Amino acid sequence: MHREPAAYYKVELTPPTSNFSNPLANETNWRGSTDSYVSQPAPPLNNYLSSPDPSEFLFPSLPLDSPPSGLDAFVGLPQQMMVHGVVQELPDIWPPLINEATLLPWIDVYFKRLHPTVPILSRSTLYHEMLMRKHRVDKQYGAMLLSLCAFAMTQPVQIHERASVPSRTVQARMMMEESVKMRVTADFGEYPTIEAVLSSFFLFACLFGANQHKAAWHRIREAVDLAGSLGIQNPESYVGLNSEQREQWLRTYLVLSVTERAYALQQRHSISFRGRPGFNARFMQAFDQTTAEDYISRLIYQDQADAVGMTGLLYLMETFDAIDETIVDCWNGHCQYTDGVCSSFDRRRALQMFRAQHKARDACLTGNMSFAPSATPLPLTQIAETQRADISITQMWLLNRLWSLCLSHSLLRDSSEFPELQFDYACHVARVTLAETNSLSLNAMEAHGVGFTEKIHDIAYGVLVAAQTCPQVAGALDMPLQAPEPDIVPLSAVLSSGFTQTLTTRQIIQGLDQLMREFRGGDHPYVQKFAVEMHNILGFQEPAPSLARSY
Repeated sequence: MHREPAAYYKVELTPPTSNFSNPLANETNWRGSTDSYVSQPAPPLNNYLSSPDPSEFLFPSLPLDSPPSGLDAFVGLPQQMMVHGVVQELPDIWPPLINEATLLPWIDVYFKRLHPTVPILSRSTLYHEMLMRKHRVDKQYGAMLLSLCAFAMTQPVQIHERASVPSRTVQARMMMEESVKMRVTADFGEYPTIEAVLSSFFLFACLFGANQHKAAWHRIREAVDLAGSLGIQNPESYVGLNSEQREQWLRTYLVLSVTERAYALQQRHSISFRGRPGFNARFMQAFDQTTAEDYISRLIYQDQADAVGMTGLLYLMETFDAIDETIVDCWNGHCQYTDGVCSSFDRRRALQMFRAQHKARDACLTGNMSFAPSATPLPLTQIAETQRADISITQMWLLNRLWSLCLSHSLLRDSSEFPELQFDYACHVARVTLAETNSLSLNAMEAHGVGFTEKIHDIAYGVLVAAQTCPQVAGALDMPLQAPEPDIVPLSAVLSSGFTQTLTTRQIIQGLDQLMREFRGGDHPYVQKFAVEMHNILGFQEPAPSLARSY
């Protein structure tokens, strides 16, 4: 596929001698600098992981409204510490090829595009610690900054930035390598920190987006193991932490719990954070002597600028709360058998799981949380569009995963008093998914990286499997599919109007296929994969172009 040459920022290796400027005071007025802008050809697509010339460090073109790359807010601040009343110089452990001022645009990208769905860092705290040069004396903190910027470079790529993907990939890989180098010691893990946990998590996100799933699995396991060593999942570990530390630990625990369970279902792995990560009275008492509900309200609203991000994270937590180790074990084929039948996931348990998902869906549509009824978070339709994309499609994807688990356990029927246990339920989930995606901008969906497309693929593939397995579904591909009842797949008020147009099952498949082709210009493995599956299972040809982005 033809690509336009990418634009780069050429970053000097020695810090410029410009006067200090406070990024916090000027963050709303940052603009990209053109003084250091040069045009160079993009690296070849098959050479993403090559290393650039060590004499220069080239950054891809920056997003609009980013701080200028030439800004050096760190020059002139010495690395010092007080030891027994005596000021001593500290060794500088920062990679010499990277000027930390050039990281500011990518930190800005994280807070603008990624923080709403991964709200685990505080903007003011991060900038304060950078200005105090913590990254130059604390290896784990420096490694976290580098992996964070690599994450921001590669995941939330918008449509007009696609030409810079090759250069972003090269530079992100360099940052990842430097991040890993900063952390390497013989006793790594003996003294875990929250920064070490976050470094591993950001490295996982980068590797996941690069489709390197063995390495990604290692990093998410590393993040969870380090968090477990900290005791981040145990209420007693929070005693003695200040309020900001407690909040960051809790947010990190929730993000890791959700991510680990989602990745376990995607790649058939086990999970370490067992049980239900949802809040309970005992857990909340570890943080505050007031009730859990009061704590949740303060957790959401104590920082209005961050309220939306925390709301979305809590909605995701409730969505994944029922996906425990028993479900994951069955998904991975490790069932507990009694008389040749799985005793862990039977018809009764399946219906319980579907009801739990419906309850979580209803909660975010109406703006309430089962574990804190007095809290009044924003409903799904009023939070950030990127969050709505993540939550809505993840909920549909989990319904699809449960349906697939029912199929593998021989629980589905052509006709049942419970619609969730019918073969055509996969078609209804796909129908709602298509309506959801057509109510979202492509930018909001692409902010979540290739993992978002994988969920769309799984949902669409479920329809193919239903047609392959059930002659009744296969024979009705060109018949109109009626909208599901609200108690089968809960709909938002926005989506209810989207079902006025009647679609056939074939059109739904083609619509989801077209979405995958549009996502990042089709530059991911799921376009070809689904095309092969459509041809092999149903003999489908190219999708109808008129279905693109329509209900």
